[in-house]
Amino acid sequence: MKVTRTLLLWITAGLGILLIAYTLFRQFSGIRLSEQFERYLFNGIIFAALGIFVYNRKLAADEKKAREAKEPGKERVE
Repeated sequence: MKVTRTLLLWITAGLGILLIAYTLFRQFSGIRLSEQFERYLFNGIIFAALGIFVYNRKLAADEKKAREAKEPGKERVE
């Protein structure tokens, strides 16, 4: 399966929803996990989202290079 930029967007949105849902669940239910586990959970979600963002930028740059390679005549004229 090829990873597309749209799939990465959905994964990032899912991570954000997971973060918000857990926070709301914790707030309204009063059930809390250990503070250390919560810190690792939140840090893991944030670092995963940052990694996805960086990979998304790499895919965008690769797509731009591929588009420019298909149109070599325009670069030479300019």
